[in-house]
Amino acid sequence: MPFLTHRERKLHYVESGAGEPVLLVHGFTNAGMAWMQQIAALTFAGYRAIAPDLRGHGQSEAATGVTTVEDFADDLIALLDHLGVERAHVCGLSLGGMIVLQMALDHPQRVGALVVANSQASFAMPELGPVVDGWLAMFAQPEGPLKRFQATWPAMLNEAFRESKAGQGVYESWCELARRTSGASLSQVALGMRRFDVGERLAEIAQPALVIAGSEDKLFPPETVRAISDAMPNARYALIEGAAHISSLDSPAEFNRLLLGALAGH
Repeated sequence: MPFLTHRERKLHYVESGAGEPVLLVHGFTNAGMAWMQQIAALTFAGYRAIAPDLRGHGQSEAATGVTTVEDFADDLIALLDHLGVERAHVCGLSLGGMIVLQMALDHPQRVGALVVANSQASFAMPELGPVVDGWLAMFAQPEGPLKRFQATWPAMLNEAFRESKAGQGVYESWCELARRTSGASLSQVALGMRRFDVGERLAEIAQPALVIAGSEDKLFPPETVRAISDAMPNARYALIEGAAHISSLDSPAEFNRLLLGALAGH
């Protein structure tokens, strides 16, 4: 089982395939396994897919102090170094989208094409303070990560996927993931997330980018997501009709078509 030790913390990752590397960055409270359908598509298309578990998520070690988006970007640059990858295409969803934007700003020479899905350029707005406070209160409860997952599940994926056999299987496996995740660790990540704000710097990102929104995403609605592409000089925007927040999972055929199309020219 592959691990990287960075700053005395073990970080888990999986990789598959050969060819140009594509780094897949998952969202808050999820894990690299959320990208299974993209890993398969990328592998068969001739790419090298790399899917880490972020610090405090999945099989990576817990976050023991406030962990910012910059910290995650630094972790992933260390992973690329560990794998001998000088430059990778990057694809991130939700928190993962924030992280790949940060990587493109802080380490532009390490980032090829970007795909940013169901994300936004700032999490520092005052109206999000009570939201994060609610997460912190829930994470402090017994089985807090499980309770939050169960509460947010209806907003994460569209109804058709949630009611399918595949959706039921994902629900059960992600419940198990939530049971095994530290609420204290996720609290450190939530505290770091609300410091994130690159809205005024997006024009600095010169790489070709695709920004994806889901028409049914209630967490980061399309107009919020589109603001990212509008502010970047070489970005284009795509809307997946019927997709909710985790569009890569509930609408994989269209997501993969967009992802592979964005990578094909670069």
